[in-house]
Amino acid sequence: MTQEQGINIDSRKLFNLGANLLVAGFINQSPENAKRLFKDLKQGASVNSGELSGEKSGIKIPVKLELDRSEYRGQFNYPNFELSLKAMLQKFQTEVRKDKELKDLRTLTNDATGGIVFNLPTGVEVDGNLNVMMLAMEPKADSLVVRLIYVDPEQFKQPEQVE
Repeated sequence: MTQEQGINIDSRKLFNLGANLLVAGFINQSPENAKRLFKDLKQGASVNSGELSGEKSGIKIPVKLELDRSEYRGQFNYPNFELSLKAMLQKFQTEVRKDKELKDLRTLTNDATGGIVFNLPTGVEVDGNLNVMMLAMEPKADSLVVRLIYVDPEQFKQPEQVE
């Protein structure tokens, strides 16, 4: 018989974890290491990126970074990815500056998987293609997945004004 323990992590802590993971993986790395990480993600790899430790339980949970670019439009290369990533991190920084304790942090939840998406869509237009990146977290049986997701930008367009 296996015993499954539920772990409850505050969404604000997950937000900080995700932002810090991205900064450590891409911003605070040499360009070569950041590009290598991008290449692994682009090829669909689930990249080991550290672990979470339970304060009371001592349980260690691996953290993995993934990328879903199924909705990406245009040429997907490191410079275009980096534009999206930096824009998203800038938006996160602005959110923290406005609300230091992240009391108004908006998330969308998936009750089936226990996953959450931080509702801070970040759009970047490159060569006439609008791409919107979001950050999601999803608990798996053996890890916590931090996933960068490109979502369909059409859902964010304003309806045309009718005169």
